[in-house]
Amino acid sequence: MRRCCDQSRSGQREPASQDTTKKATNTQSQDKTEVEKAKEVAEALRQVEQALRKAEDKLEDIPNLPSARPRREVPEWLWSVMSIARLCAVLAAAIYAHSCGPVTQIISSVGAGAALGVLGYRKGSLSASGITLISFYLSSSKLTRLKEELKEVDDEFRKGGQRNWVQVFCNALVPAVLAMLMGYWSGLSDLPLSVAQWRMYTAAAGAFLGYYSCCCGDTWASEVGQLSEAEPRLITSLRPVRKGTNGGVTLLGIAASAAGGLFMGVVFYLGSLISPGVQRSDILFAAAKQQWILIPLGLVAGLVGSVIDSTLGATVQFTGFNRKTGKITSKVGSDVVHISGFPLLTNNGVNLVSATTCSVLCGIVALRLF
Repeated sequence: MRRCCDQSRSGQREPASQDTTKKATNTQSQDKTEVEKAKEVAEALRQVEQALRKAEDKLEDIPNLPSARPRREVPEWLWSVMSIARLCAVLAAAIYAHSCGPVTQIISSVGAGAALGVLGYRKGSLSASGITLISFYLSSSKLTRLKEELKEVDDEFRKGGQRNWVQVFCNALVPAVLAMLMGYWSGLSDLPLSVAQWRMYTAAAGAFLGYYSCCCGDTWASEVGQLSEAEPRLITSLRPVRKGTNGGVTLLGIAASAAGGLFMGVVFYLGSLISPGVQRSDILFAAAKQQWILIPLGLVAGLVGSVIDSTLGATVQFTGFNRKTGKITSKVGSDVVHISGFPLLTNNGVNLVSATTCSVLCGIVALRLF
């Protein structure tokens, strides 16, 4: 009986000793894990301390960097004077280059276009060459940035009005061809439209004015018209529509389109007067002075071109309201509510068709006037 009892007691003690051994082993493993974690934390702290020391060393060098020097505040009026001075310098360079030979004219035109292209890309704007186009570029770029925080009403809005190559192609192809034709027919000289040896030069010059009067009028109408407090109305039905709707017009936008065309007419007229070739001839200068009708022609072209553009935008260009983004869109989708137009032309296509149409009409009018 004692042996049985002893055996039973020894059998009860064995599990207790095993539990003790397991607990000791677990404790040792936990201690090792904590030690390893402590080492890892210490190593991480050491690395952080080294990084802080390096950062402190670099901070000591910052005051010596050119970018760390305090910038002097320049008055706003001085910036305006500097902008006007730069514009005058560009115009003076263009006039001087135009008085030189054909090779200099071509090289300077390409160089000026490339320089303005780089500048425009850096500033997020379109660029091009020539006195008329420079004026269109500068004026439209400024208006694009005018209160642009209020113009973010459609999903194609780009801060700064940056253009892509498709927009450049659509807006510059036709006038580039016209400019080359004008240079060919005039012998790379500025001639008054009324005394040009070739009537085709008169038509090309009038078409060139009409194209950029339309572009400038439409751009000014779009940029300024969106700032109107009045609700835009669709040009085809006069029903109220959301801001940013293709074909939506306001009185302020219509007035801006006329002003843009007038601006192009004034620039085109003055550009012909200050041309060195015209200045050297009393006959040519007197004839150039008499073509002041180019100014109202530019105004009408800007207004008519904007109306054509708006009509096309309201009919053959799709406009919808995206319920997800809460913005106007030109893309058809399941979450888009149709407002007006059919998806036949894109915005670039509408601009190309309207400006080309206005260019042809203005060229025909120029043949009748001169």
